[in-house]
Amino acid sequence: MCSLWGKHSESSFHLFFQCSFALKLWSWLAGTLNKNLHFNCLEDIWKLCDLSWSPQCKLVVKASIINLLNIIWYARNQIRFNNKSISWRTTLSMIISNTSLSGNQTKKVSNNSIRDFTLLKNFKVNIHNPRAPQIKEIIWQPPLPSWF
Repeated sequence: MCSLWGKHSESSFHLFFQCSFALKLWSWLAGTLNKNLHFNCLEDIWKLCDLSWSPQCKLVVKASIINLLNIIWYARNQIRFNNKSISWRTTLSMIISNTSLSGNQTKKVSNNSIRDFTLLKNFKVNIHNPRAPQIKEIIWQPPLPSWF
């Protein structure tokens, strides 16, 4: 039986996508990303990373998904092996802090869009702006009149 709620048989798909505990976390992530999330198989989660995110946001999205899956597994094992129940709100702070660490340690850059800004701020990630283009002054003089 499912260790988190004890109502259904525990399969990997149920544990990570159908369990009420997991559904609360996925709903939170969907709201944070401002996307509707529907997963029919495990491979569907990676399609979320293929959207047109900036490099830094793509890393943050991947890190949040990996941390979310890890936290579900951690919560399941805490109940099963240690008889400790972890609230889903506690798991949210764990996901945010772990994702923040990944997003702040990268050298990848973000775009100047409100979508990127909102996503990175939700995960407490400092925005890595792209380097400003280097401007070179060029002084041009026309060629001599007899020059070909």
